[in-house]
Amino acid sequence: MNYLLKISLVLGCLILSSCATIFSGTTQKINIVAIDAKTQQPLQDVSCHITDGTGSYLPIYGNPGTVVITRTSSAITPRCTKDGYTQKSFGVGNSFNGTTIVNVLFWPGFLVDAATGAMHKAPSHITILMERN
Repeated sequence: MNYLLKISLVLGCLILSSCATIFSGTTQKINIVAIDAKTQQPLQDVSCHITDGTGSYLPIYGNPGTVVITRTSSAITPRCTKDGYTQKSFGVGNSFNGTTIVNVLFWPGFLVDAATGAMHKAPSHITILMERN
């Protein structure tokens, strides 16, 4: 019985290791919309992109649009342009992925989540305010 308990504990730890990598993945989908700051309505013919923490330039097609980023500890940078408009400045940071907490049971999993970036998450929705010039 003691042997079976040890095997169960080891298997349980292995199954729960790197939880954020397994359950959340190393990429994340973000929904983005650029709106007129005065009317609060989505703009037409706006061009947007995100630069993620890896330095990748990711174009966003449509408004609203969706983009998939690689999770990293670095902040993402959204940019939108439209003739006659200026993007209001703001920052988008990352937060901690709570799924990583399960790694307290098996600390090597935390190292995997940290190395893959899965322990971080960006906001799932970003609204970009654009002001008329």
